[in-house]
Amino acid sequence: MNQEKPPSGDSALTQGQQAAEELASALATVGFVFPSLRGGYPVLERGRVELGGISASEVFRLAAWIRERKEMQRGRTR
Repeated sequence: MNQEKPPSGDSALTQGQQAAEELASALATVGFVFPSLRGGYPVLERGRVELGGISASEVFRLAAWIRERKEMQRGRTR
């Protein structure tokens, strides 16, 4: 578990922006695009990511993809 103090001010904003970019990149590698995904203003001095709006059909597709990966993982550990 990370015991570091949360970033403050501009560094928390930067952390949120970097986290959003990292998530957007990872999602894009598997075919998902969240048009409104972005770093948000820090809350309680912690970086924040705003997922924004995404169509219901994309959310259903993402949920199914996650469940499929979980089932694949369970199959490997049996």
